[in-house]
Amino acid sequence: MNDEQLPADPRKRRRMRNVLAVAAAVVVVGALAGIATIALLRNATLSSQVTAADARAANAVSAAQAAAQKDFAARNAALSREAATLKGRSQVIAAEIGELQANTIRADGLYVVGHDIKSGTWHTVGDGHVSGGLCRFAVITSANKVNNTGPTYFDGPWTVNLSGTYALKIYGPCTWIRVP
Repeated sequence: MNDEQLPADPRKRRRMRNVLAVAAAVVVVGALAGIATIALLRNATLSSQVTAADARAANAVSAAQAAAQKDFAARNAALSREAATLKGRSQVIAAEIGELQANTIRADGLYVVGHDIKSGTWHTVGDGHVSGGLCRFAVITSANKVNNTGPTYFDGPWTVNLSGTYALKIYGPCTWIRVP
């Protein structure tokens, strides 16, 4: 018999199998480790991309909210100005149609006591030369007589008692207030 025909030692065969098994295990573990490393790197990259996207979204939301607040403030200011204008027009209209029953008169016109304005004492501080025009008024004692006590021109404080009179006619920039 020659050496080539000798049966292989069973221990060598087992050892070879063990070496191959270990080598295969090392290859498998290495491959799994590589896959895990790639997955972790991808996860870290995706995580940083998500963080960056979240930051961009937060900045966009902040910018949109700031723009909306600025727009709201501008619209609110415009509406407030419009409301003030309409309130002034409403007072003028109310005075013109005889519905003013308040304690303040600002518009030129004829105010019937007991209908347009309340009876009693009315006072103005005048205009103080602000507008350059004079204020004037006339007290009308009855519906049949016109301007029987005026007109009176002035540019300072003035007080008038309308008890027992028919109407008050006013002109100019003065604001009249009923004295309680």
